[in-house]
Amino acid sequence: MQSTRKGEGFSPFTALKALRRRKFYFLIPVVLLTMGCAIFAKRLPKRYRAQVLIAANSMTPRDYLKDRPEAAMANVQDQMTKIRETLYGRPVLETLIREFDLAGKRSPEQAIEAVKSRITVQIDGPDTFNVRFEGQDSNQVVLVTNRLAELFVEQTSDTRGQQVREAASVLDGEVERLRQRLQQQEGNLKSYQQSATHELPAYVATNLKLFQDVQTQMQALSEKISEEQARRSAVLTEMRELEKEGALEKREAPPAPPTPAETALESLRLHLRDLKSRGYTPKHPEIVKTEREIQSAEKDLAGKRVTPHNDPSPMRMRYLALQADLESIDQRVRSYQRERNDLGSRGNVYESRLHTAPQRERDQIDRIKEVEFTRSQYENLLKKRQDVALDERFEKSKKRTLFRIVEAASAASPSGLQPLRILLMGFVASIGLGLFLVLALEHMDSSFDTIEQFQGFTNLPVLGVVPSVPARALPGLRGGNGRPSNGHLSLLEDDDGFSPDQIRHFRKHHLVTLSDPGSVPSEQYGILALKMRQWMEQSNGRFLAMTSSAGGEGKSVSALNLSLALSSLTEDPVLLLDADLRRPRVHEYLGIKPAVGFSDLLRGDGEIEKAIVKIERLHVIPGGPVPRDPVGLLCSRRAHEIFARLKERFRLVVLDSPPIMPIADSHILANLADGVLMVVRARWTRRELFQRAVENLNAGNVIGVLLNDVEFRDTRYAYVYKYYQKHYLGR
Repeated sequence: MQSTRKGEGFSPFTALKALRRRKFYFLIPVVLLTMGCAIFAKRLPKRYRAQVLIAANSMTPRDYLKDRPEAAMANVQDQMTKIRETLYGRPVLETLIREFDLAGKRSPEQAIEAVKSRITVQIDGPDTFNVRFEGQDSNQVVLVTNRLAELFVEQTSDTRGQQVREAASVLDGEVERLRQRLQQQEGNLKSYQQSATHELPAYVATNLKLFQDVQTQMQALSEKISEEQARRSAVLTEMRELEKEGALEKREAPPAPPTPAETALESLRLHLRDLKSRGYTPKHPEIVKTEREIQSAEKDLAGKRVTPHNDPSPMRMRYLALQADLESIDQRVRSYQRERNDLGSRGNVYESRLHTAPQRERDQIDRIKEVEFTRSQYENLLKKRQDVALDERFEKSKKRTLFRIVEAASAASPSGLQPLRILLMGFVASIGLGLFLVLALEHMDSSFDTIEQFQGFTNLPVLGVVPSVPARALPGLRGGNGRPSNGHLSLLEDDDGFSPDQIRHFRKHHLVTLSDPGSVPSEQYGILALKMRQWMEQSNGRFLAMTSSAGGEGKSVSALNLSLALSSLTEDPVLLLDADLRRPRVHEYLGIKPAVGFSDLLRGDGEIEKAIVKIERLHVIPGGPVPRDPVGLLCSRRAHEIFARLKERFRLVVLDSPPIMPIADSHILANLADGVLMVVRARWTRRELFQRAVENLNAGNVIGVLLNDVEFRDTRYAYVYKYYQKHYLGR
């Protein structure tokens, strides 16, 4: 199966389609986030803020400012620690609390922390800064701000020289400490990179490639082991049959044991039969190669075999050949297992490297960040130390630094977030979040939306496209003889048509060919039935297996509707066989309670005639009780006999097969059927899951795909179906 990953691309049409299909993912964030912002804005208390501008007098000489214009700002920044210590000090805060009664019912410590949280300091210029105070009373905010500035000016002392000397001493110690730390961190980073070379992010791609190669080889070996074990089981089964028939009885002289060349020749013959049983044509390269090797081996053995005096029987010879083949299979299995164990050890090493790579990457990034952060601190402190050294030179000419109030607080202005702005920002953010969520879900969705997307992904033919079937009441319901023929459950009122309860039951389970035969979905099933009839006539096929990649894709519903449509198009009898032994659903959809099912027939507990239920012209065999070993029953001789009898009686048998991926039942049924029809559900079946299912099926009799649950209103040709519903159905 050839596939591509082409999509429709982004366009306004696809964006609107995604938004309409996932409107709830868009509306829920918009409603919730907008309501949350509205509630938050409504409960947000009103706050006011006042500020006062304070300047430093003669921090450095003017000619120094000309040479180093950033020095003044650096000096103000150096003093910000002292400024904050003074403003947030207990003397200033306790005075404010006492004069303006800011404590309330809080304890002294709590009151100090509360007032401290309402004070902010911000640099305004090279030698100025603002002091702000916030509160809920605008008049009180102005008074407290001005009083805070006055207390700060009073508390500032003439300690500039002492501060510079103390700052120089502290900076010298910090610069040396950071230099040593930087050297140590750089050494640790270098040692770490050398010790974990193969586990660093740069080697992730290499390790991943090696790990994937090992996994691929292990998978191939596992498949070979499985094939050899299956072949071994077949050999043992045949040997037991030969033993029962007396192959081990000593009726003649024991033949000479087969030579290695004879054993190899018999292995080649078994391999050839296995290839032919798997459906390979005589012109297949593998069959041609095997036949050539058999002919060469037979020529080598010609004239070399010594015939014993008493020739063994053909049964005995076959038994000995099987023994030799069994030994050869065991040798190959042991060799494959040893090779797989070796690959597993190598894979564990690569996997360990891949698992530790993210942690190694995080550790390396953290170490680099630590080095860069320490280097930044070191450079900043070194620069500040140089500035402090310059300040020390000018300290003799100016012994102190004083502050003055440049602009007092006159009026308070609203502060914090405004309710209208919060609401607007929340609404805009919710729209963005909703759109992001919709686009993210649309991008991650790898399912098929339209037939064009499916045809752009695979070259399998699409034989039918069925739109979504609504569960609402549908007009134009028909009647007809549709009473189940075995009498276990009857939902009919008379022989003229289905009862209202039965119609509702069919509509609930989307059986449109019974509940609404004139609808667009029913017509699409009719078109698919015509194609299936044409396939029957051209290929003389009798068994059609319908399966899907996984569950929930409408396989059973599609099989029922298609079977009903086929039964109405042909005079020959049509049978629907519920072959899903693990989860039979056909009897639930039809509303019947059969006494005998398909599983009962496989166990030999009933007759085919007793298991058949007739719905209109369609014959149905339900699934029956769930058996313990479905695979064993499907592979049994009884199953082949049942299928042979059904093939003689019915023109077409539709098999409702289980999904492909989880179990092996569909693989068996696909080999028994003449054709396989894959069911794909729009907006449900993932591309990678469908591709994997088709690859696992490995059947050459896949005739096409049925794409169901398609939203035709999202396509560019939706008007065609609307026209049909309006002018032909009157809906």
